Amino acid sequence: MTASYGEIAAGLDRDSEITLLLIEDSEADAEFVQALLEDELPGTRVTACTTLRQAREHLQRQDYDVVMADLALPDADGLAVVEAVRDRDKASALLVLTGRDDSILAMTALAQGAQDYLVKGQHDGPRLATAVLHAMQRQRVERAAHVKLQLALLDALEAPTCAVGSDSRIVAVNKAWRALATGFGHRPERSGEGRPYLEVGQLTAVLPGAGETEQVAAGLRDVLAGRVQRYQREYPCARVGAQQRWFSVRISPAEIDGSPGAVITHVDVTEMRQVQQALSHQVLHDVLTGLPNRLLLGDRLRQALADSARRGTHVAVAFIDIDHFKRVNDNHGHPAGDALLVEVAGRLQRQIRAVDTLARVSGDEFVVVWQDLTDPAEAELLSDRLSTALSGSFDLGSASVTVSASVGVVVGRAPQSPEELLQAADAAMYEAKQRGGAQVGVFTAQLRQDIEERNAIETGLRRALTDDELVLHYQPVVDLTTGQAVGVEALVRWQHPQHGLIGPDRFIPVAESSGLIVPLGRWVLQRACRQAASWTGLLAGLHVAVNLSARELTHCDVLDNIRQALKDSGLAAQRLVLEVTETTVMEDTRVAGAVLDALSDLGVRISVDDFGTGYSSLLYLRRYPISALKVDRTFVSGIGVTIADDAICNSVISLAKAVGTTSIAEGVETIEQYTALRRLGCEQAQGFLWSPAVPASQLPEVLARCSSLISEP
Repeated sequence: MTASYGEIAAGLDRDSEITLLLIEDSEADAEFVQALLEDELPGTRVTACTTLRQAREHLQRQDYDVVMADLALPDADGLAVVEAVRDRDKASALLVLTGRDDSILAMTALAQGAQDYLVKGQHDGPRLATAVLHAMQRQRVERAAHVKLQLALLDALEAPTCAVGSDSRIVAVNKAWRALATGFGHRPERSGEGRPYLEVGQLTAVLPGAGETEQVAAGLRDVLAGRVQRYQREYPCARVGAQQRWFSVRISPAEIDGSPGAVITHVDVTEMRQVQQALSHQVLHDVLTGLPNRLLLGDRLRQALADSARRGTHVAVAFIDIDHFKRVNDNHGHPAGDALLVEVAGRLQRQIRAVDTLARVSGDEFVVVWQDLTDPAEAELLSDRLSTALSGSFDLGSASVTVSASVGVVVGRAPQSPEELLQAADAAMYEAKQRGGAQVGVFTAQLRQDIEERNAIETGLRRALTDDELVLHYQPVVDLTTGQAVGVEALVRWQHPQHGLIGPDRFIPVAESSGLIVPLGRWVLQRACRQAASWTGLLAGLHVAVNLSARELTHCDVLDNIRQALKDSGLAAQRLVLEVTETTVMEDTRVAGAVLDALSDLGVRISVDDFGTGYSSLLYLRRYPISALKVDRTFVSGIGVTIADDAICNSVISLAKAVGTTSIAEGVETIEQYTALRRLGCEQAQGFLWSPAVPASQLPEVLARCSSLISEP
């Protein structure tokens, strides 16, 4: 079918006519090359041009045996010249003749289709002529051998492969194709030679159905017509035994007996698809429980909303959070926590229909999506079932635990987005948790208003941090024996440009939930240290107390921030008091303990705020460097009113004395409370009896009258 290498080589006589297109922007170089070639190869007809655009026009009008191109042209440079010539003409031999002696560029040019890479000045006439002849030999051999190799090597291919002519009839098949035909119950001689490929493909079940056959037929026509250089498609094939196989058909152009043809390969990609499906499953599913993750949940919820819009039904979303899940990890270890999550997933899965979706979106948070609800009231009933299912005990092998769940539910329909519904369900869950947990919260118009307000506060607070809208007020802390102020507590306020002075109760919860509490706390710390270090007169020497939230205490930069604030301000570490709550310390005892120890080593004092309101552990009073316990205002307000509050205040004050820490009462408002606290032995106090929190400029006046407000009882 094709000439042998020797025949082709013999046909390349040095006196035979050769058509050569020379692309060279230097006229002098072009004339020199042309003269060399005409001397050595008298039958050579050289056409010269100076730009790539001109070269494209020549190649469109005429076929050339050889194209010799420089890589530095006015309208193209480097490998772009090789690429452009090869895109326009694949039949001619391509030589690069350039002034760039660059081995990497040379290898790349050869890889992209050039037959040789010549450097100007390194070749005389005979060498240049030899390079031209060798390039033509290689190009012609490659062209002639291309189809021959395709057909000869068919049997070396493991995948079922055939070659077809311009009429789409099979001209050759390989052993794998014959084996495939035999595997489907056909004799080897019926493997298709001389018959239409598509007919044989259907007969052997290589192509499974009319739809796939039509697609492949269109792809084959495009390849044979030269409209595409390659066609590929994956499709499911007929079942082999009990397993469905997948094949990929790949059609590439080939010259068959001087006419356009194609080589068609059918690759079994079943195992590859299985791997891809496994990887896809990992991307879209939670590793621990096997449930859909947040990414797949969004897609399922989006589809549920689209379906509900067409059917006129509703979609309900329930957000589920395990109450106090961290205690399970702390008390029984993380393996027990993982086992609990798997059991929770199982119980929840049993409460929903096959068409609904259960997803795990984070640590102990799950989401259920119910679709096609005709009655919105169903959502709360279904959520109650979820809450009830999680209310019993769980046997984790090494331990048995009892948990509860807070559930938030919202009912919606298009055009609401998945993000809106998830945010609403999360808000309803948070509201249920705020009410004590183990409850179902339903998203309402009021909750929507609360979300909008929180979003507005968060946006404004971000602006406040950058626009210097925050200010510090200070409340004096008084020694109950002398009546003298011994320190102040720094309390942040927001000087809003439209709404005036806003108290922390409005924006601190939003800061904590949004993560803004970290930059906000850093600002308070830096400002309080700087102001306290500048105080003179009555204010000189006062300690300054700054609140430290749970997120700040466990933040990776907390120690660096505190050290930097002390260094920048020049404030003595002994004058800084950091106030943490019981729950803050107990939330992550390992991290909290390490940070508190490091702060104590710096000389900073630690005070436990709101003592008695959290889940106290007397052990941490002995383990951690605590310097003061603050009696919560809720107990102080009941002194002299209820026996229980009297007893609690007495217990906290006695406990502080027993462990060697200072007792401080918060929220003291009356002489009676002051008198009772002194009688119980409380050492320090703060509250409206002396002064509310005031700007730093008013502190000297407030401190001057503190001792005169209380007479000796």
